[in-house]
This record gives sequence, structure tokens and C-alpha cells, in this order.
Amino acid sequence: MIELLVVLSIVTMVLGMSVSVFRSFGDAQTLEVAASGVSTAVRSARNWSISSGMPSRVLVDPDNRRVTAFGFQTVAAWDFETLDGLAKEVALDPGMNIPGAFREIAEVTGHVESCKGSIGAAALFVDDGAAMRARYLPRYDMTNGLSAEAWVRYWQPPWHPDDGIEPHGGFSDPRREMRLAVIGIPGSFEMGILADGAAYLELGDPDAAIDGVYFRAQTEGALVFSERWVHLRMTFDGIELVIEVDGVEHYWIPDGFEMVDPGDWPPLPNKVPAGDGDLWISHPNRFFLGAIDQVVLRSATEPQVVELPLDIELLGPPILVHLDGHGALDPLRHDLPVVIYVAEIGDFVETEAADGTAVAGETFRDQISRKRREKAEQDAAIEKAFGDPIADLMHYLEDWGQDTDAIPGQPEPEYSLPMTPGLHIGIGDVDGVSVLRLHNVVIDLTGAIRG
Repeated sequence: MIELLVVLSIVTMVLGMSVSVFRSFGDAQTLEVAASGVSTAVRSARNWSISSGMPSRVLVDPDNRRVTAFGFQTVAAWDFETLDGLAKEVALDPGMNIPGAFREIAEVTGHVESCKGSIGAAALFVDDGAAMRARYLPRYDMTNGLSAEAWVRYWQPPWHPDDGIEPHGGFSDPRREMRLAVIGIPGSFEMGILADGAAYLELGDPDAAIDGVYFRAQTEGALVFSERWVHLRMTFDGIELVIEVDGVEHYWIPDGFEMVDPGDWPPLPNKVPAGDGDLWISHPNRFFLGAIDQVVLRSATEPQVVELPLDIELLGPPILVHLDGHGALDPLRHDLPVVIYVAEIGDFVETEAADGTAVAGETFRDQISRKRREKAEQDAAIEKAFGDPIADLMHYLEDWGQDTDAIPGQPEPEYSLPMTPGLHIGIGDVDGVSVLRLHNVVIDLTGAIRG
């Protein structure tokens, strides 16, 4: 019986010690786990940039202790290289399947031919109803945002002399009423050009503009030149809408608000309306007058959010990190590496393994105060024994070479946090917060992530 009680007591002590040890170990790893989550979010944004060729962003929000990564992922692409070798000026068979980059199929409708593209072969849309239809797939959900791009070469309807002098640019060309769709999902979005050479991006359904979401942004005319290959890319992420022609961003105006002050424009929608219709390249009702090549469609990813525990803070002001299409820091936005400061705040707590009681240990601030108090007592003892000159000499020798640029009467420079990656201890008070440990996540100009 005594032996059994001894064994049970030993087991109880081991189990109690194990729980205490594991709990202490878990508490000690909070900062490392939080910093790892921040680094993972930044790496996700960088991977999205490299894989899709699109910029991505990381929002560091210290007020809410949150890091959010945004990006794009490619969901569909057609290069039309399967048309290479087919006879030119001969209509493709109706219902012919054109494979895409992810095994998606675009079905030919109307009069479509093969022609020389920007690279290799392209699709030429010749007559009314000429288009290609791809069955809807769940990955075509563009609710969070989209990016569509294509190479186009269009034929511009001739100008009639009876209409007066042909305008070049602006918004007065009557051909502006003709839309030439490039790619879109009815009721969700559509990218295309207007017959006067303007580019447009349409969000929502124009037939349900009163009850639903509808917004169409379009540039001035004569930006897309006819009879030559031009690269279009349009991006919307719920915050900004960007229209690019040959890599140059252009100013856009909402449809119907050309003569209205920008302060009175309708606001951008924060979401792309959901559409469950098929994806169209060109469109039977707004078929493209010309050739289309190198079509790429990307959807905005679901934001990856990392929320930090209560005892972990993000130091410094809010930061919006911009990564370019190669995964590096955007040189137009950043000229220095970006440092994300992840700090553990509060007081150390030591757990007694024997009885599990928590004893508040000496904080870093208390330790500094104690050392200063001991130093002052030592100086007082030296001054009492040897007089003031010796104490002044001791102060001079201790401070020599450390603050040679200090000017009497000038405020001391603010303490700057370390910028090297990894773990740092002994930081002290920062912005009124007692920092126990600091973990830096550093993003250099090439996009490499350390820490």
C-alpha cells in the first residue's frame, strides 16, 4: 500500500511538472509564433507576385495588431497557339474547342479565323456574333477584385465626312457609342475598347444599374491605335481601378460624368458583382472588330490576415508594403528596406515548477532603475571619499567617445529601434510601451524576407 502511494505521488509530481513546463514553453514561444505568422503573410504576398506577375501589397496595422496580405492569382489564360498552322482566312469550325493554360476550354461561336498574333498565332473575330465561350468555373469568382489583360489589334470604323472634322481624343467622337468586348462575364465585369480608341472596364450589369451595382470607367479616345498590336491591362482590387495601355496608366472617367466635377463622381464599388454566367472572349452582342492574343485573367485572392495575441504589438506607424510583379519592393514606393517590428510587451512571469504559483520577476525597466540607483550610490560613495574632481573624472571617462556630438541645451536624439532581422532583447520603453523582446521581419529591396 505504501509503495502504491509513493508511485502515485511521483506520477502526480511528474504530471504537474510537465503541465507547468509545457505551459511555460508555450508562453515563451508566443513572440516567435507571431513573428512567423507575419513572415508567412509577407511570403504569401511575394509568392502571389512572382506566380501571377502582378503587384501585391501587405498592410501592417499596429492599431489593430493585424497584418494583411493582398494579391492576385491567375485563373485563366489563352495564347491561341493551337491555331498555329491552320489555314488563314478560313473560318474555324463552329464549336471548335480552344484549350487554355489550365485545361479550360473556349468554344468558338460565329465567324472566327486564325491569324498572325503578337507572338505566334491569334484569334481573328470577323463577323457578327464572333466570340469564344468558356463554361463558368468556380475559380472565375472575381468578388474580391480582378486583373484582365490581352493583346489586341482592332479595326476602327471609318470616319464619315458628313459628321464634321474627325476628333483625335476627347469624348465627342460618335464612334464612342460602339463597345468592342475583349473578355468578361456578363453581369460581373467586362474589359474592352470603344470604337474611338478608348479603353473601358465595366463592373456589374448595365441593365440592372438602378437596383444593382454598375460602374464603367473609360478613358478618352485615341489611346488604342488601330491596325497595330496594343497591350491592355485593367485592374480593380476594391480600392483602386487602374487602366493601362501599353504599360502606361491612363486617367479614366465614369461613363456619363465627362463634364462633372470629380468630387461629384459616384464612388467605386468595393466588390465585383458576382456572376455565374459563362466567361466570354469577345461577345456575340459586342463582338470585337479585330484580333485578340495572349489573354490572361487573374482574380484577387482572399486576403490573408494575421492577428497577433494580446501581449504582442506591432511598433511604429502603419505601413503599406508594395511588391512589384517580380516579388521585390516597388522602387517607386520604397527606397529603403522595410522593417516590421513585432514586440512582446508586459512583464516577465516566472512559474514555479513546484507548486505552480506565479511570481512576478524583475522587469527590464526595474533592472535599469536598479542599476542606475546602484551607480548613483557608488558615485556618492566615491565623491564622499575622494571629493568632486574624482567623481567628475569618472563621469568623463565613462562618457568619453560615446556622445561627442552632443550639444549642451539640445534635446537628446530619439532612440531608434534596431533594423537587423531576428530577435532582440533589452529594448526597454518604446512609445510608452515596455518591450520585453523584439523580433524584426525585414524585407530588403530585392524582396528577400529575413527574420
